[in-house]
Amino acid sequence: MKPAGSPSDAVRVPGLSALLAADDAVGVLAREIRMELVNISASGCLLRSSRWLEPGTTGMLRDHVGDGTFSDGIRVVRIEGQAGAGRHVGVEFDWTTPQHAGSLRRMAQRIAREATHRRVELEIDGPRFM
Repeated sequence: MKPAGSPSDAVRVPGLSALLAADDAVGVLAREIRMELVNISASGCLLRSSRWLEPGTTGMLRDHVGDGTFSDGIRVVRIEGQAGAGRHVGVEFDWTTPQHAGSLRRMAQRIAREATHRRVELEIDGPRFM
């Protein structure tokens, strides 16, 4: 019997070696942060977070409305507050991508009418490695 973790037990992904060896390979580290939506408009929103986010940080903001999930790219423009008290994070929507059926920008007015102070998910892009 072979010991667990032997080379023959390894998962093989076709083409992975070629992809990793490419000169133009790009990787992105991402992390997901749960935040509270304080306010939203068609141009951006105010979030409350226990985590520090550097201005200029980009990511994807997701909110669940009814049976759908809506998302848009964002960029952190300001952050205020102290640790423990909940920091206010001001983000603007990424206007370089067009609105689509699942665009959070399209739902901004409805979300603002229905409720504020709701949980949203923010996937933050990490540094890009080339």
